[in-house]
Amino acid sequence: MSYSQFKTIEEVAQKFDIEVTDKILFVSEKEMTVSEYLVSMIIENMNDNISFINEITICERIISPILNGVSRQYKDLNIWSHVPYNIDEKQGLVGEPDYLVAGKTKYGGMEKPSLCVIEAKRDDFELGWAQALAEMVASSLVENRIFYGVVTTGKLWEFGKLEQDVFTIDPHSISAMSDLQKTFNYLNWVFNEISKTI
Repeated sequence: MSYSQFKTIEEVAQKFDIEVTDKILFVSEKEMTVSEYLVSMIIENMNDNISFINEITICERIISPILNGVSRQYKDLNIWSHVPYNIDEKQGLVGEPDYLVAGKTKYGGMEKPSLCVIEAKRDDFELGWAQALAEMVASSLVENRIFYGVVTTGKLWEFGKLEQDVFTIDPHSISAMSDLQKTFNYLNWVFNEISKTI
């Protein structure tokens, strides 16, 4: 059993007694400067069909460059890609999430993550949010604070949060294809929020 075993938000919510609210606006834009080189590389990759042939290429050619572009603004936050995050095997809270954003311990390991980013396999946001919520729940079992999640196809980006056992998805779906700068700005806002907690 692993995070990917969960197929719906409702399944995760029932198992862990999470209240699911209606979609509420909570993400804001925090303007950030992005290098012209990075923008042109990401746009070129998004316009190349090869970037979307499978989930690995989406992660490597689209999602990773965007996340790394934002994380460079935050020296205390690192992008942890496909690393084991095993909290409770009996409850299915084990596996290797696509991306976790967290600080680094003085021993070089990962601190408790404040943000998980999931690539929406086959553009299935419900499945992506089920996995993201399970990962957010795993972090909340270790430390009680706000946790954020992002589910993305690389082209579309959605944002959610778990706060005191209440899960909310922001109704905005941001299109990196039509407004890459806004995608960076929204992610920058989330990174800024989590940087306050570490």
